Amino acid sequence: MVTIIASMAALTTPGGDAPTRLQQVVDANIVAIHAYQCGMAVAAKTSDPAWNTCGLTTNELNALVQHQVALLAEPPQAIKAWVEGGASAFDPAKDLEPLLQAPLKPSATNLPLAVFAAFLSERTHAPALRVRALASLLQMEMDSLRDGDRLQALYTLYVALGLPAHTAQLGLPARTDEEFLSIGRELAPQLCGCPFKTSPAVLQMQLRKMWNWGHRHTGERDRFVVARELLQEPAVAALTPRLKALPAQKIAVVGHSYTMDVHWASPSAAVPIAAALLREVNPKIEVRQWQAGGMSAGRADCRKFCEEALAWKPNRILLVVGVQTPADVAALEKEVQAFRSAGIPVAMFDTLHGNLEMKNRHDAEAQSVRELAVRTGMTVIPLGQRIDAAPERAHFVSLDGIHMTEPYHRLMATAWLEYLATAP
Repeated sequence: MVTIIASMAALTTPGGDAPTRLQQVVDANIVAIHAYQCGMAVAAKTSDPAWNTCGLTTNELNALVQHQVALLAEPPQAIKAWVEGGASAFDPAKDLEPLLQAPLKPSATNLPLAVFAAFLSERTHAPALRVRALASLLQMEMDSLRDGDRLQALYTLYVALGLPAHTAQLGLPARTDEEFLSIGRELAPQLCGCPFKTSPAVLQMQLRKMWNWGHRHTGERDRFVVARELLQEPAVAALTPRLKALPAQKIAVVGHSYTMDVHWASPSAAVPIAAALLREVNPKIEVRQWQAGGMSAGRADCRKFCEEALAWKPNRILLVVGVQTPADVAALEKEVQAFRSAGIPVAMFDTLHGNLEMKNRHDAEAQSVRELAVRTGMTVIPLGQRIDAAPERAHFVSLDGIHMTEPYHRLMATAWLEYLATAP
């Protein structure tokens, strides 16, 4: 059971019953996460009593959510200084106290928070606060619409405060997809009716996300680590002299989730990995990204990003966007022509999937890219044959059948680096 302490009279009482400041930060976030998901339950007409709103209206629930938004926007180091009792500009009365004083009490034992916490406590015997902090991250992961921003901010805050960001930090030995699925099968039947999916496969994916995001936020395995490893691979090591010799230049990238560092199925994505490598071997090269998940060429944000990238006046640009409809093809051709008219070389991969079996695959994309290259003079970077010939190709597709794992992104990064090293 999670107890929300309403009184803020004693912020730190070593040996006493009042919560420490660190515990208050965790408690406040737990309340806010529960408030958001209670709002989801109300909207979905979920009848399970675990989502008792304690009489709060939808507007009042949303007010608690906004307090968390503001709390997570505070500089993590300022909150850390306050937690440690040092001088700090952080004001707990602004957003922390309203959350702690809320009547909302996420106390049902079959809420994801409670089920996750009980499991982690039993399997790891870690301190209760560390268990609850990690369980709160898992609970927030369940409503996936916030996992690209608010959840990442919570990871950042917890890491700054020395709280765990992944299960291995509590001592849980599970690390493979098969082990995570086994945990999912154990925990899914224990969960209440939720306004989001809670199948064993969903829990498996949440644990994989936590593994990758947590290791990224702690720096144990992020784009910099993978880039350093990639530099040691013979194919990339052979490119290093050419990459070092490249002149100062600005490289723009407009892309969807396959280019984004927040990518959940890998420690990072190909573009941030390659950019980290380039910064290591040739600091004169600047890579700037414009990105959005699921972005196709015809979307308004893609057009806006291309306009912004063009205004930045890069020396070259890489486009990694969906080309699934005639409208996408028309929009992409217009975008490519705009860059070409400004004298900026444009490149796209011939395909992102090769012959891999996966969801949402659009086989016509490759043909559209090839035809567009003929019409516009755009460069096509060969990737499809690399994918199909790769020894690790069976492990490229992630659990959701859409995104790609680390071995794929290393391959994609290598292909792009080869293009940059040899492009005129």
